[in-house]
Amino acid sequence: MTEIDMNTSQESIKTPLSILGNTYLWVIIGCALLIGISDWLKLLGYVIPTADYLPLHTLLEFISLVVSFAVFAVGLSGFRQTGNTKDLFISVVFFATGTIDLLHTLSYKGMPDFIGMNTPGKAAAYWTMARLVSSIGLFTASFVSTRSKSRWFSPTPLLAIAMALVIGVCTLITHFQPISGDILYDATRGMLTPLKIGLEYLIIAFYAGAFVLISKRREWDQWAVRPLRSALLITIFAELAFTLYGSPYDPVNLLGHLFKSVSYYLILSALFVSSIRAPYTQLSEAKEELQMLYTDAREHRKEIERSFSRIGAALSSSLQVEEALEQISELAVDMLHADCSIVISLDKRGDIAQVAARKGGCHEAHRPVDLTLKVGKEAIEQATSVLYNDLESMGWVECDYTHDDCLRAVVVAPMIYENEALGVVAIYSHSKDAFDEGDMNLLEAFALHAAVAMHNAISYERESHIADVLQRSILNPAKITTGKVDIAHVYEPAMDEALVGGDFYDVIDLPGGRIAVIIGDVSGKGLAAAVHTAMAKYALRAYIAEGHSPAEALRLLDKAVSEHTGTETFITIFVGMFDQQTGELVYANAGHEPPFYCSRGAYSALDSTGPAVGLGIDIGYTEGRLTLEPGSILLLYTDGISEARKDRMILGSERLVNELLTCDSTTSGGVARHIYQTALDFSGGKLKDDVAILAVKVLG
Repeated sequence: MTEIDMNTSQESIKTPLSILGNTYLWVIIGCALLIGISDWLKLLGYVIPTADYLPLHTLLEFISLVVSFAVFAVGLSGFRQTGNTKDLFISVVFFATGTIDLLHTLSYKGMPDFIGMNTPGKAAAYWTMARLVSSIGLFTASFVSTRSKSRWFSPTPLLAIAMALVIGVCTLITHFQPISGDILYDATRGMLTPLKIGLEYLIIAFYAGAFVLISKRREWDQWAVRPLRSALLITIFAELAFTLYGSPYDPVNLLGHLFKSVSYYLILSALFVSSIRAPYTQLSEAKEELQMLYTDAREHRKEIERSFSRIGAALSSSLQVEEALEQISELAVDMLHADCSIVISLDKRGDIAQVAARKGGCHEAHRPVDLTLKVGKEAIEQATSVLYNDLESMGWVECDYTHDDCLRAVVVAPMIYENEALGVVAIYSHSKDAFDEGDMNLLEAFALHAAVAMHNAISYERESHIADVLQRSILNPAKITTGKVDIAHVYEPAMDEALVGGDFYDVIDLPGGRIAVIIGDVSGKGLAAAVHTAMAKYALRAYIAEGHSPAEALRLLDKAVSEHTGTETFITIFVGMFDQQTGELVYANAGHEPPFYCSRGAYSALDSTGPAVGLGIDIGYTEGRLTLEPGSILLLYTDGISEARKDRMILGSERLVNELLTCDSTTSGGVARHIYQTALDFSGGKLKDDVAILAVKVLG
C-alpha cells in the first residue's frame, strides 16, 4: 500500500473551497445578500423613477469609463517600464471595453439619441458586447506570457485590433437596428429575451474560468491575485443581476452597474500593483542586493581602515621602535590572514641585520630569517614588494612538505625612508598561492608605516638626548630656605617619553636680600620647546641681573622673542621680586595662570598685567605690589595644574584655592606636593600636560 503525505496532498489538490478562501466567501455572501434585497424590492414593484435613475446610471457608467481608461493608461505605462505583455493585453482589453461602454451609456434610454434612436435593446446590445469583450479578454489573459516575444503583443497591433473590434461592434448594432436590440430585450413585454440571459450566463462562465486560472503559476503578480479574483466574483454577481431585471429602472439593474464600478476599481488596483508597484519592488530588491554588496565592500574597506588606524595608533602611542614594530608585525598577520610575519631591521650601513619583531608560527627549523634576508635583498634592490607563492618548488625552505605547517608562500616588502633602507617586513603562509597583488600592496603600505616608525624612533632618541641635557640645566633645584622664606618646587612631565616640555621655573638670589621667583610655559613640546625655554630663562636671568624691574625685564624679553622666533612661539611668564626685609612683592604677569596668595584663611589672585611674551603686541607691562605676611603662602603653577581634567571637567581655580587654604601650617614642600597630588587624583592618575609648581612660604 502506498503511503500518502496528507499535508502534501492537501496543498497540491485545489478544492473549490481552498480556491475561494475566507475573503472570497465573504464577497459571495455580501453580493448575494445585496442581490436578494434588490430582487425583493423588484418583486414589491419598486421601480426607480426615470428622473432619478438616469443621472445615477450615467454617473456609475462614467465612473466605470474613467476606471477603464485608467486601467488602459496604467497598463500601457507599466508595459513601457517593465515590458509586461500580460499587463499590456489587459490594458487594451479595457480600452475596447471602455469604448463600447461609452457607446452603451450614450445609447441608454432617456439620453439624447446617438447614432439612431436610443432604446433599451440598443443599450443592452452594446452592454452585452462590452461584457463579452471583457470576460473573454480576462479569460485569455491567463494564457498570455508576461514576456511574450510575438510581434502582435506590442501596443500598435493590439490597439489596432481593439479599434477594429469597436468599429465592427458599432457598425453591426447600427446596421441591424432595431433587430440587434430586439433580440436581447423584448420592449413589448418589458423583459429580457432568452438570448440575452443565455449570453449573460456565457459571460459568467468566462469570468468564472478567469477566476480559476488567475494564479502565480500563470505569471500573475502575487499582489494582484486577490484583488483580481475579488473583482471577478463581483463581476459575476453583476452579470447575474443583469439576468434578473425586467425594467431598465429596476433596483437590481442599478445594483449590477454598481457592482461593475466596484469590480473595475479592484481591477485598476490590481493592475496598478502589477504595473507600478512591481518595478519599485524590483528596484527595491535590486537596491537591497546592491546594499548587501556595498555593505560587504564597506566592511572590507573599514577593516583596512581600522588596520591602518591601528598602525597610526601604534606609531603615535609610543616612541619605542620595538613596540611599534611588534604591533606592525601583529597587524600584518591579522589583516592579511598570514600564518606568521617577521620584521628585520638593518643598521645605518645596511649590512647588519637583526630580527626586530615576529608573530605567528615561523619555525626556526624552516630558517625563515635566512629566507627573509634573501628575498628582502631583492625587495630592497627593486624598492618594491616581492611575492613567491610556491616556495616548495623553489627549494628555499628545508621542510617535509608532507606536513601542513611548511612555509609555502611569502611576501616581503622593504622599509625605506627617504631612499634609506631600514629593514624589511615579511609575511608567510602554509598554503600555496595564498597571496596576490592586493596583499603585496597592503604589505608595502605596512612597510612604509614601519619605516616611518623606525625613523621617528631614531630621530627621537637623538633629540631626546639633546633635550635631556637642556632639561638638566633648565630645571635646576629651586629649594631655597633663608631666615625669611622657604621655597620648594614640583615638576612632572605629562609622559615618561616627554623629557622636556614647555613648563619651567627659576629662583634667583639677588643682592640686597631680594629673591626673584619665576614660572613660565612655552608653547610647543620637545627639542624646539626646550631651546625656546632655555632662551627665555637665561635671557630673563640676564635682564634681572642687570637690575631691570619685572615689567621692564618682560618687555625686553618680549622684544627678543618676537624678533628671533616664529609667530607660533609665545610664552606666558610670571616674574616676582620679593624683598625679604620689607616683605614686599613686586610682580608682573605676562598672561600666565594667576598665582594665589593665601594668608589667615583669605586669598587673592595675582592676575595678568600684560599679554603673553612673543605675540608681537607692544603695549608694555605694568606691575603689581603686595606685602607678604609671615606665615602666608604664595603658590605659582602652570596650566597643567589648573586645567587637570576628569571627563569634561577641569580642576579650576576654585578647587585649587580650597585645597591651598587647608595648607596654612604646612611647609612649602608640603604645599607643592599636596597641590600636585590634588591635580593628579582629580585627573584619575594621569595628567595630560606638564606641570610645574613653586610654593613660597614666608617665615615668621
